[in-house]
Amino acid sequence: MDISQRDGIAEGGAKRQKLAKYDLHLKRFQYAEALDCVLQTRQNAEVVVSVLQELFRRDAMRSVLSGRNEETLRPILSFLVKHVTDPKHCTVLVDVTHILADLYSSILGMSPAIDALFERLRKRLQWEIRVQEQYMKLQGAMECIFTASGLE
Repeated sequence: MDISQRDGIAEGGAKRQKLAKYDLHLKRFQYAEALDCVLQTRQNAEVVVSVLQELFRRDAMRSVLSGRNEETLRPILSFLVKHVTDPKHCTVLVDVTHILADLYSSILGMSPAIDALFERLRKRLQWEIRVQEQYMKLQGAMECIFTASGLE
């Protein structure tokens, strides 16, 4: 090992950027570990969603989410409850929610903690649907007013 490799300096004198743990797991195709790691390190939502998008891109999401126990399922559900209605992330997070519902609907009722998180997620989504319905009604009413006044 030469000195530049030992000190983490690439040729040209610039230091190599150290990868985050979740990036190392992704690089090693350890997808479940990557997701667990990014959730444990409490990264901002953009980083977590980026990892989720990468897992979708690699067609690994279903395998990553399947076979989880209460301890490893709780951080995912908690993240979804907190961020599923964020417009920047809702497309990816709703897809994750669908997969989780498919995988774990048969075991609901076995863990009170997981049941409570699924219930919070359901209520959060119902609330968002009601808000969107109200928004659509308001938008329709405004279009009628604009059309009647000739302001289109």
